[in-house]
Amino acid sequence: MTSIIETISNTVLFLFLGNPPTSAGTGFVVGYPSKTKPDEVIPFVVTARHVIGENQRIFVRYSTTDPKKPGLAEYDVGAMRQAGDFFPHPDEGVDIAIFRIPAWSAAKLNFVPYDLVATKQVFEGEDIQPTDRIIFPSLLMNFIGTGRNYPVMRNGAIALIPDERVPLKFKVGDREISTEQNVLLVNATSMPGASGSPVFLDPGPRIKANQYNLGGTKTYLLGVMHGFYQTAPRELTNVETTGAKQMFQENSGIAIVFPSWRIREIVESEPFQKRVKEIDEQISKVGSPRPSP
Repeated sequence: MTSIIETISNTVLFLFLGNPPTSAGTGFVVGYPSKTKPDEVIPFVVTARHVIGENQRIFVRYSTTDPKKPGLAEYDVGAMRQAGDFFPHPDEGVDIAIFRIPAWSAAKLNFVPYDLVATKQVFEGEDIQPTDRIIFPSLLMNFIGTGRNYPVMRNGAIALIPDERVPLKFKVGDREISTEQNVLLVNATSMPGASGSPVFLDPGPRIKANQYNLGGTKTYLLGVMHGFYQTAPRELTNVETTGAKQMFQENSGIAIVFPSWRIREIVESEPFQKRVKEIDEQISKVGSPRPSP
């Protein structure tokens, strides 16, 4: 029987950039339900927008049914944009992007059901608050595995869900983004490679409505990992990855997570729904193709 942790871990993909491909960050699969076939889902990859940046080509590495042979698929980001398969959040200060992938027959992948992508109402109804435990599977740059993907399972706790917008500064490609956003601050150390990881509410016991809930809860997706939060404002520093260099001076032990309802803003947008309708029509005619890249 597959454990909850293994199921969560298998939603993750590793993202690579460059030539030769070099590990850059994490993505995960969300399954949007087909309206024409109840047993089908339309898979999309969610990641942090800054992981892709302005790169025109990305590589997606995934585990396959062959335990000794991972898959690596190359995507043309420009072509995805042209086809309507690339969806950055319309607010450039929200570090989330979604793109579509085929449902490969050879892939060993799970998807996050769309109804587990937590809404604002779920945050309120489930009384999600500081000290609630979180878990997030992510790429570890020093070890990704040779026969398959090995995401490390990190954990931590929500430290703060501020009502105020938090000032942020980060880069997407060469563009500097300076913004203020509603985010979750979590008690976890986010290292290079963790950007884009799915952050889940720990399925174990927790305090809910001032009562100890022994039975645990659903494994809601709470957000997308952005990166570590600096202890004090610092100037942005360009980091060359050709050699070993110090990447930052300080880490507060706090990481920034963009909340899951920002994913829903993309999914419920007109361009996304238009594309889903087109894909749904294809599914109704020929079924969901499951090619191998």
